[in-house]
Amino acid sequence: MKECKAFSMKNARKQEKHLRGLITVESFGDFCNGHLLHMWDDGCRLLKRCPACDALVLVQRSEFHSFTDGNDSYYTDFFPVASRQEALELNEKYDGFQLENAFPGKHIFW
Repeated sequence: MKECKAFSMKNARKQEKHLRGLITVESFGDFCNGHLLHMWDDGCRLLKRCPACDALVLVQRSEFHSFTDGNDSYYTDFFPVASRQEALELNEKYDGFQLENAFPGKHIFW
């Protein structure tokens, strides 16, 4: 499996710069197999490709709505995947909370 080199970088700023270059391949939306594909109030999952590494990354985006002060919070999680099929399997198996907390593979959280 090709793996984006961001997952082996030790420097968070370099990781962030590298991951900002990801290109969207497919949007999976926010719902699959009876569960949400994000952690908080809004969000989605995307399959992205790293142009530098030619590797696939499953991205989970979540937004928390703050109704008290109006300052919403945004979270983005990155998971290396070998194929579109693997991304689809993760969507089927894990809801947003489970993917972030129970997935045993590599990940990067922002």
